[in-house]
Amino acid sequence: MTMSEFNEQKQDYVKSVEGLEEGSQAYAEALEACHRRGAERCRKVAEMHRGLYVKAAQFIASLRGGTGDRGVPRAYIEALSAFTDHAPHKPLRDVAPVLRECADFGAWPDGPLGDACPLADIEGEPIASASLAQVHRATLRDGRRVAVKIQYPELQKEMASDFMVFKQMGAQIQSMAQGYDVMWIVEDFEKYLTRELDFALEGANGEETGRCLAHLAPAVFVPRVLKDLSSSRVLTMEFCEGLLKVNDPAGLQKAGLDPLECADLICATFAEMAFVHGRVHADPHAGNIYLRVREDDLGRKRPQLVILDHGLYHDLSENDVRRYFCKFWQACCSKDHAAMDEIGQRFAGALHRFLPMILSPWFVMSGRGASLEDLRAAAQGRLPDSVGLRDVADFVVATRSGGANLIGLLHSLGYVRGLLEALGYPERRRVQCMLRYAVLGDAAGPAAAPRPLRCGERLWMSWRMNLFHCQVCLTAPVAGFLIRYTGASQMP
Repeated sequence: MTMSEFNEQKQDYVKSVEGLEEGSQAYAEALEACHRRGAERCRKVAEMHRGLYVKAAQFIASLRGGTGDRGVPRAYIEALSAFTDHAPHKPLRDVAPVLRECADFGAWPDGPLGDACPLADIEGEPIASASLAQVHRATLRDGRRVAVKIQYPELQKEMASDFMVFKQMGAQIQSMAQGYDVMWIVEDFEKYLTRELDFALEGANGEETGRCLAHLAPAVFVPRVLKDLSSSRVLTMEFCEGLLKVNDPAGLQKAGLDPLECADLICATFAEMAFVHGRVHADPHAGNIYLRVREDDLGRKRPQLVILDHGLYHDLSENDVRRYFCKFWQACCSKDHAAMDEIGQRFAGALHRFLPMILSPWFVMSGRGASLEDLRAAAQGRLPDSVGLRDVADFVVATRSGGANLIGLLHSLGYVRGLLEALGYPERRRVQCMLRYAVLGDAAGPAAAPRPLRCGERLWMSWRMNLFHCQVCLTAPVAGFLIRYTGASQMP
């Protein structure tokens, strides 16, 4: 079924643009229509096969990052992003054999829970379902409520055959697209998924993240894991009430929260984790992180960020990627071309000129010889039209060999950037927040907690960001005028 749908879509792409001139309006319209049909086919396949196919759909939907439609076509993003916070689930009876691995449940599910079982009750309907597992609310014997994450029983058995299919599809795409390399997606997906299937590792990841962010309490909350009710395929943690979706500004406002304050908290938390601690959450999407209301000492409603899923983290300590990334972000903000070239070469080789654009459209201002169209694209928060699909694909392949988990870092930054955009977070505030933690993290080793900014650092940051903002606000309108009325391509 999967290969049949794939071959049908492959032929659809070939026939849709046959005889059309690449770059023409007709070509673009035909390709867009084909993207929509392909996205719908992918959605149906994921819904039918579930498991790894849903996880693959989530993975593809998250690859967009800062690349816009040049990374993954919008039609695929829209169709597959529905799987980020909702996936098909199974009846509790079907996953019961996995749950029984971590405790003595007596005759359950055919009879009542045994007296030796730590659980007094477990709800039959899941409160959440994901690609690898579903979550049920339960009550301990002492009355505490917990969330029990149960892995789907067939996943590990199906991995080998599913990945054989994925690799066949990747090889055919590469052949059909004249060398467009997508095999790295399959390889990375397989490597990361193997880690995510180990729930004992997820529990350890959660504990480490809790230690790193303990100084941010109560603004940030990481649920505690109950080890005696967990295993490699079952994870039990304290239950969190009152969760709000992080990408729903209307819902946050209705709850009495300021969406921009929520965005500040999200941006700062994940920036600190990357720049200061060198720990990158691989999947910070709306199905894994939430907000809820807390009251401060004055009784005011304030946001609390709740991080639920810790299945996969990227470690930036290897090859000192964390420290170099701190320096690179500072170099982009200060227009230090020598440092940008040196560190960019280290990260992405000859294609390093694309890295600043992927991190932020504002960083177009930092490069040499930016065209008027580049400047206008920066003001609109998108990649310049001069950057094509092949450029993005080649850049990603080059970046994979440039440093430990750098692609994972860009992937995570793209997730967070999408959440911030949904909350209406200005790019200036995002760049400035990231710059703050790049300055704080620019030290030989990861810190237990970030230090306060020094007076000189504050002044430098304020000056750089004000200058950046003026450039965007003043240059972009001039660029648009010159392009439209004079046909110029460079600033005079």
